[in-house]
Amino acid sequence: MYWRSSYIILALFLITCKEKEPQATVEAPAVESVDAYFNPEALVEPAELMAMAGNAQIKIIDFREQEAYEKGHIPGAIRLWRSDIEDASQPVRGMIAPREKMESLFSNRGIDSADTLILYDDQAGVNAARLWWVLQVYGHENVRMLNGGLKNWEALKGPFSEEEIHYPQTNFHFKGDGAPSLRIERDSLLSLLDETDWTLVDVRTPDEYSGKRIKAGAQAAGRIPGSIHVDWADGIRFHGDHTFRTVKELKRIYKRLPEDKNSPIVTYCHSGVRSAHTTFVLTQLLGYQQVHNYDGSWLEWSSFEGAPLEIDSLTTIMQ
Repeated sequence: MYWRSSYIILALFLITCKEKEPQATVEAPAVESVDAYFNPEALVEPAELMAMAGNAQIKIIDFREQEAYEKGHIPGAIRLWRSDIEDASQPVRGMIAPREKMESLFSNRGIDSADTLILYDDQAGVNAARLWWVLQVYGHENVRMLNGGLKNWEALKGPFSEEEIHYPQTNFHFKGDGAPSLRIERDSLLSLLDETDWTLVDVRTPDEYSGKRIKAGAQAAGRIPGSIHVDWADGIRFHGDHTFRTVKELKRIYKRLPEDKNSPIVTYCHSGVRSAHTTFVLTQLLGYQQVHNYDGSWLEWSSFEGAPLEIDSLTTIMQ
């Protein structure tokens, strides 16, 4: 990768300088290698986004509800919300919207197939990541997440607007087949439970994972058998500026995952939203190549009669 080449060139330069200065008695400290994200272009920093103002091929997506959007948003941002990208015809709420619905939605909001989309929310990126995941499944790759979302934008004095922008209608279409393998369905996951060459990651809270609490809509408490637990919020500075943690920190957080980046991994949560965020972290920041988000997640799994589950403790209903 390009950053490795840069460090090699830098090391050679330092060695050459040292050879030219034999009189130096204090040895220069070694250059410490700092790991870069696998795909740094998957993120955009607030200052970079501010510099993009006026670029016609950049569309900013405010992924929040209407009331929050009206109180103030990044200038020029188009508002979308989770209900816009869900399939209301499914018995389990929150499932991915059909491809055609997404194309119609984006056309009506004035988004072009050639646009680069910048996504943000005010919940540490967890909702925006769901939209990122849907777009990846269907094949719109020009998508970037605002690092730290609205909290980091505000901290760095980014401008706000209360004006709602309406762009002319377009004819948006996804290109190619997308990445359908980023999504896994219940029957496919069920068939994997007896296999050993894959890893199942539950990204909910510890109390949800143990079965101590159950969120509204689920039919049972507990977890899918064999799953390990890594809270999605551990991947960001949740109590800070909401930015993503460094590669070094992420490797420590996900130390139970295989070192082989081609190892298959399945993520799930309550409804496939938090696990989409973890999918972003694993694929874009750490470089895992086979990550599959369980779309229906615990809402669907717990409603499936006879579905195997594990539970550790008594349960409290969590609204």
